[in-house]
Amino acid sequence: MNLRKYILFLMISLIFLQSASAAKTYLVTEHEPVYPGDTVFVWVPIKNTGYGTWLSDTVVKLVPANNATEKAVHVLDDAVAIGSIQDWNEMRTAKFKIHVDKSAVEGEYDFHVHITSKGNGDSSGSSPTTTMQEDRVLVVSGTPVVILSNSSVETVAPGSISEVVLKFKNVGTGTARNLYVDFDTTMEHLSKAFSIVGSGTRFPLGSLSPQDEAEVRFTLMVDALAQTGVYNIPLKISGMNYTTNDYIGVGIAGITDFELSYLDSGGSFLLSVANIGVNPASAVSVTIPTQNNFNVIGSSSQVIGNLNAGDYTSATFQMAQTGRSDLRVMIQYTDASGVRRSLEKKLPVKLSGTMSGTTGTASGNAGDQHEAMHSGGSNISRQAASLIPYAGIVLIGIIGIWQRKSITEMYKRLKFQRQREK
Repeated sequence: MNLRKYILFLMISLIFLQSASAAKTYLVTEHEPVYPGDTVFVWVPIKNTGYGTWLSDTVVKLVPANNATEKAVHVLDDAVAIGSIQDWNEMRTAKFKIHVDKSAVEGEYDFHVHITSKGNGDSSGSSPTTTMQEDRVLVVSGTPVVILSNSSVETVAPGSISEVVLKFKNVGTGTARNLYVDFDTTMEHLSKAFSIVGSGTRFPLGSLSPQDEAEVRFTLMVDALAQTGVYNIPLKISGMNYTTNDYIGVGIAGITDFELSYLDSGGSFLLSVANIGVNPASAVSVTIPTQNNFNVIGSSSQVIGNLNAGDYTSATFQMAQTGRSDLRVMIQYTDASGVRRSLEKKLPVKLSGTMSGTTGTASGNAGDQHEAMHSGGSNISRQAASLIPYAGIVLIGIIGIWQRKSITEMYKRLKFQRQREK
């Protein structure tokens, strides 16, 4: 007899299970929508669909159906007892407390419902039996958060044309649908400095699910007379279910450049540095690096201070030239944005004889002495050449005295002839 009751209970339970799992059933929640980070109550209805029997000592469990659900939703109540369900079509409700993880993305999360009970109220003679209801679904609604995650352009120069690539990412938990991004350059200070060339100022992003990315490309033209500084270009991201505002930070930095010149004076190499750019340069230093054909005696680096646009200053080095080539000079400075930069310049240099020795000034003097000892003829020629102007003056004087004497004698002869004719 007891065996017959047990088989009948199993058959009724199977019928109950099949009728309960025929369609997807959504869990009833304390409030809707449910967002990541929420802690809420959900209700699971349990209905006695077995005719002529009842369920006693019924215990209900809410179990995640897969790993995704287990990671996203935590069931805080292990099991809920709902007592006995005696009448056919009678229903009881099991109440569970759950917590949705903050990192959970929007979507549907599947659960199984395990129901353990005894049949016909015979708690002493019947063994507990567990049935399972499938396709119990919790709906979690996410919140999209779309940000500008990367920009290919940070600094531009006046008069430049740059291709800009902007990347947008949904770092939220919900899907943002049918998105567009609009750039606003209509403000006066922006319209004078920037122009988006070609395709207008609106660009599509499409729909972005959590962690999805999209990029926008356009050509940015900078006016040649644009003032230096940092500009924030406003942008608006909007779609069917999402709107936010952001901006692109673009710095206009005038070109910083330097012009070099030199003066070779008395065994010293005087290097002049001029700022020919439009931006000031701070903490400027010049270095003559190790290189062929030039030897620096003493310090090879000097700090020359700050240089505004149009300013110049000088640094003095002791240097010898041993061959023919351009001099490499390294200039280091801090630009208007606070970034330390390096710039290499080449300067055509031809030093005088006092600087042409291979071992510095001392070798140069020794070379001069050697030249003086072995070039006597040349020195005599140079001395003779230097006396030529004086010799010319003496010659003119001699010619003048000789002609004066000749003219005096001629005058006397003419005077004597006139006296005889009288």
